[in-house]
Amino acid sequence: MVEYVGQFQRAAFGQERTSDYCERIQVRLFKLERTRLYMELNRTTLYDIACYFCVSDITGATIPCTRLSNILESMFHGRPLTALSLSYLQQQNLNDLHQLASGQITYEAFIAALDPVLVAREQAARLERQAKEVERLAQEAELAKRNREAAKAARIARKAKYDREYEAAETARVARETEWAAQRKRNCEAAEAIYNARMSEPGSVAPTPCDIARHYRVSNPQGAITSPLSNILEALYKGLPLSAAYLNYLKIKGFSRLYALAIGQTTYESYISDLDAAEAAETARLELAEAQRRRREAAEAERLARESDPAYILRKKYGILANAQSLKPRLMDILQNLETGNRMAADDFVWLKTDGNEYFTEELREAYYLREAEFASNEYRRTLDPWNAINASGHFRKCNQPESALELLACVPANRLKLPKLHSAMCTTRGGAMRDLGRLEEALQLGKQGHELQPRNFRPCTLIGAVFMELGDYAAGNDWYAKAEERGASKEIIDTELRSIFLRADKAWREKMRAFLLAKDPDRYRWVNDKKYFSGSLPILKTKPIVR
Repeated sequence: MVEYVGQFQRAAFGQERTSDYCERIQVRLFKLERTRLYMELNRTTLYDIACYFCVSDITGATIPCTRLSNILESMFHGRPLTALSLSYLQQQNLNDLHQLASGQITYEAFIAALDPVLVAREQAARLERQAKEVERLAQEAELAKRNREAAKAARIARKAKYDREYEAAETARVARETEWAAQRKRNCEAAEAIYNARMSEPGSVAPTPCDIARHYRVSNPQGAITSPLSNILEALYKGLPLSAAYLNYLKIKGFSRLYALAIGQTTYESYISDLDAAEAAETARLELAEAQRRRREAAEAERLARESDPAYILRKKYGILANAQSLKPRLMDILQNLETGNRMAADDFVWLKTDGNEYFTEELREAYYLREAEFASNEYRRTLDPWNAINASGHFRKCNQPESALELLACVPANRLKLPKLHSAMCTTRGGAMRDLGRLEEALQLGKQGHELQPRNFRPCTLIGAVFMELGDYAAGNDWYAKAEERGASKEIIDTELRSIFLRADKAWREKMRAFLLAKDPDRYRWVNDKKYFSGSLPILKTKPIVR
């Protein structure tokens, strides 16, 4: 640009003609544009542009979206640079590029000022890249050519295979149809010969449509005596060829076997043999279906008879579904006694707890405790003894009727609870019923009241411990269970209650409880690691309240 400015000044002051100056400028611009267009047409890359300006060895010149690559691309495409871009070139000590970008020198002067070795290296690198690009394009063209040739060869092979298969299929079809035509002719000749022989016999009578239908074993004789089926059967019987319309009728109406016979696919003997086989299969199917129906009816009759049996109804009521032959006679006496509303005898209860334990179902247990609760309730109403109400409440809880327990306890007057032991038992029993109903805060207060009345009794302690455990305060619950043990509660009672609480807890609370118990006594509470407590295979244990 300095040269351009000097030439313009000389032209302006008359030292050089303006036309000559403009002509030289146009020639140089043309050369630059021609070079630029050539490179654009040849898919100019950032590397090409960097080589064009001989800066390919500078970091960032060939990396997309960098400051320097953007500047070089703008210069290459003749776009003016901003002041910030020109300042950047100066900051990077790219003074030659700055002079070129600002128009101080021409591209030729820019190149001439560079190290010839550098220019030669850049030119060689550009030529090498172009050679590789040419090689790559040639390889791609060769690969595309081979792919086209392979695709063409595959297409030709597929067509040849299809032609062979089509020709084979066509040959087989012609042979098959030829064989069918020959067999159709033989069928017609045989049928005609048989028909003529029958009609030539003395006293012969022409067969009726029903006779012909039976001859071909048509399943619907009534339809076989009407046109067009009757005409088709008569033609077959006399050995006459069928028209295309008749053949099409057999095909679309589903007379597949008759159609096969008419076109020569089969003989009359094979036709009859196939019908015999089909009839035999159908007969077997019907017999099997009938046998299954009889078995179902017999099973249903047996079920109705069994379910109408009073003994079965009674066993079902109490959840005893064992085989009748395996039942002990004593069991039915127990069930009938309970059904009449009587209490279970003490020795029967002991038998169910021991030898007959397999029959002591949950339903039977609830019935037993309900009878005991009803008996104790009646005794309370007869004697007005609060201990009878407390005992009845315990039995109501065991048969899952805590509401009935609370209702009965509410009938006991407060003035009859003057003795601390009785009052403590009443509070503890009411607290247990509240716990059963999920009213834990009320249960906790009643348990503490019972403990204040009877500090040395373990029963309020077990209630308070259970409530704290269910509230998630495991430390407090453990402390109260320890107090219960000190006052006479057995470890078995406490561990049974803990198992019940553990099984009823949700997964998150169960994990917390497990961690707490194992930290306290990993040997005593090792059962919390048993998978059966997490799989749901165990029934939820019911805490059995202690009858006061």
